[in-house]
Amino acid sequence: MTDRDLIEGLSGRDRTAINYLVNAYQKKVIKTAFYFIGNLEDAEDLSQEIFLEIIKSIDSFRGTSSFSTWIYRITVNRSINVIRKNRRRKIFSNIENFFQISGEPDENTGKEPSEYCDPMDEKETGECLNSAVNQLSDNQRIAFVLNKYEELTYKEIADIMNLSVSSVESLIHRAKINLQKRLVSHFSQYSIK
Repeated sequence: MTDRDLIEGLSGRDRTAINYLVNAYQKKVIKTAFYFIGNLEDAEDLSQEIFLEIIKSIDSFRGTSSFSTWIYRITVNRSINVIRKNRRRKIFSNIENFFQISGEPDENTGKEPSEYCDPMDEKETGECLNSAVNQLSDNQRIAFVLNKYEELTYKEIADIMNLSVSSVESLIHRAKINLQKRLVSHFSQYSIK
């Protein structure tokens, strides 16, 4: 099915087109959402909302970029919205925790980062990387994830983010520098004292 046939079918709410859309893009949408959210179940749930949004807003697709670029843009935007909502919840939770008196020490209190983020432990190293990526600014994180995890070209990322290619290059370069700084501090044996 061509993109044009798919778009026309989605516009008419054709079941075959909807099934094709989900089958063709589900893995990509879940994978992209997962890189931003960091939780597979949440990414799967979000993918359902994303497909509903694609179907609802298909008539607003202008065709100035490829259909897959448009789907990536929706996925990235929805993922960022979830992250922002979770951040707000976390801030309120942290405020609540701050004002609660608890005799329970935090499990990481007093530990040096390398003690709970051992460079030799692949899972924890991955968690440290994800944590560092999540601390990037929204635009740096979007560009970095789409380039390094989704393996999109700078041009494709520029289309998704509505930026110039040079802006995308700059965002990825700054993201790499910021990640280096954050990761070196996590692995204190490599940090400069």
